[in-house]
Amino acid sequence: MTGVGAPRPARLAVFVAVYGWRYLKANVQVAATIVSGRPRLAPALVEVRLRCRTDAEVAAYMGLITLTPGTMVVSLTPDRTRLIVHGMHASDIAAFRADLARLEEQLLGAVRRRGRGGTALDEMEER
Repeated sequence: MTGVGAPRPARLAVFVAVYGWRYLKANVQVAATIVSGRPRLAPALVEVRLRCRTDAEVAAYMGLITLTPGTMVVSLTPDRTRLIVHGMHASDIAAFRADLARLEEQLLGAVRRRGRGGTALDEMEER
């Protein structure tokens, strides 16, 4: 496919690399917690408003959160507009929420097609 509705394989490749780095850092952080013998845990449950609209977007976002060591989706609200997420190292709740929002923005920027409710990344690219 080409044109306005075309998928963006380059963005998807960049997203995979960025998520891979995030995944690696989370593994190191959890491993350090286990090995240190003096864990510095700051567990928290946060509610995150979803920008994802399709079942595939929601499932992908939930999967990415849960795959990342130290985080886990606990619940999706019945109206499918919010997630409850547990973080093992969430001493700064605002930063934890911002990190989750950044992950969602990156995911949506990689998978959404132009002309179908783009993201802030689309708006920046068009300027």
